[in-house]
Amino acid sequence: MKIIRKIMYVGVILSFTSCSKDFLEVYPTDTLSAEQVSEAAEINPDVSKGTLLGIYENLYRRGSGGTDSQEDFGITTQYIQLDMLSADMAHLSKGYNRQTAISELTATVDPDSDYNYRGWRFLYRIINLSNLVIDGAGGNDVVPETANGKYTVGQAKALRGYAYYFLAHIYVNDITDLSKPVLPIYKSAEDLDQPKSTLQEVFDVAINDLLDAEILLDGFVRSAKIEINQDVVRGLLARTYGALNNWAKAEEYAKKVIDSGNYPIMTADEVAFLPGETGNVGGFNDVNSIPGIMWGIDITPEGQGLASLFSWWGFMDPYSYSYAAVGNAKGMDNVLYTKFRPDDIRRLQFDSSLRPRWKFYYKGAQNSSPSPFRLFSGPQTNIDSDSHYMRVAEMYLLHAEAAAENGNDAAARISLKAVLDLRLDDSSYIDALSGNALAEEAALQARLELFAEGQSYFIMKRRRETRTRAGSNWLDYQGSSFQHSDERLTYEIPQNEILFNSNLDGQN
Repeated sequence: MKIIRKIMYVGVILSFTSCSKDFLEVYPTDTLSAEQVSEAAEINPDVSKGTLLGIYENLYRRGSGGTDSQEDFGITTQYIQLDMLSADMAHLSKGYNRQTAISELTATVDPDSDYNYRGWRFLYRIINLSNLVIDGAGGNDVVPETANGKYTVGQAKALRGYAYYFLAHIYVNDITDLSKPVLPIYKSAEDLDQPKSTLQEVFDVAINDLLDAEILLDGFVRSAKIEINQDVVRGLLARTYGALNNWAKAEEYAKKVIDSGNYPIMTADEVAFLPGETGNVGGFNDVNSIPGIMWGIDITPEGQGLASLFSWWGFMDPYSYSYAAVGNAKGMDNVLYTKFRPDDIRRLQFDSSLRPRWKFYYKGAQNSSPSPFRLFSGPQTNIDSDSHYMRVAEMYLLHAEAAAENGNDAAARISLKAVLDLRLDDSSYIDALSGNALAEEAALQARLELFAEGQSYFIMKRRRETRTRAGSNWLDYQGSSFQHSDERLTYEIPQNEILFNSNLDGQN
């Protein structure tokens, strides 16, 4: 009976959907201990994998940020909000008051706002659950004897490292001040009420975890794209080294992903619905049919049961039965849009109001009745359109940026043109660019290529940029500029977290 109970406890992790505001002081060790995971895994090795799948579930589940808000649906919630904070995504209309406090920059200066809480809870939950897996396998220094054990710990370390990378951006104003104490570090599920560690220490944990994961995941063949493999880890390392402006390492790891040869860049008809097309193409709605998507979740009505009202699709896709169709539209800053060259196929991703209507659309929107791409034609519940978190085009563009910063202009041009040759009629203008101008062009192309995919904010901080809400389609702060370190562009540590953790000494 004792063993059965321990295995049953693991199942609790898979159903963490509580909407009460529980903070880090005991969660989740009051539900499950590392010892219980370890002992249950000895009886059934699938237990650790089940726990791991429970962590992945938090990337897309409603309520993973600890609230019952319809804006609480995991990592893609953050992608939308960060794209607005980066000034690339304009809030075009404010019907139903969804995410307006982000556009208006009021939530990010209010420690009591749920917007601050959800990101904190979501990411530290991933850390705590990852710690359970790592502790249960033997701790941070363990190298499991079996291949499956290595792969499980490798994925857990990758997820923990990614969470710390994410936290270091969205809760820290200036990521260049590495000596400043900023965030508590938890490396075991038994750690409670930790004080702030320096930003350098946070990045060190992220990098060490990812480097460990790279080794542990050697040879791992995943069964689904939601699982992190060695290529995804290397992509995360490229991002993290880029954030630190360690351009040599960023170039090295982005090139490793490219050289794997496992992921072709998305073609023109995969990134936009082209004139005259028919059939089920494009839309970024099926991670399995697009080889260029490296990491994402295959959502099925039976497997996830996600309603469009509280999903990325509901907030971004005007064909779905949700807010984007009825007064809460978001689109590209219209000055940023002018940065597309006239022959750029990606211009066709946008309608006249610059909503990305022909970049992202639910499965079947092009065949909807009585006419294609009819607004509000998508499903009300149980969506089956997927979400993605990384694609290989980003690695080509990051490699180009890092190589140019390293003075390796020839390599930078090759990687940049590899993407642009699939987007433009003529990419020869790249041949005249070098040094900083070449790096800046690579970063700009990343913003254009990855619009609404949650990466612009990280590019802004990586390049220490000042961004301007330059477009006339902004409803808030139109024409205002913000440095990457502006307090209004980062979340506050939740006030209740400071109250519960006596070792935290206030806001960053």
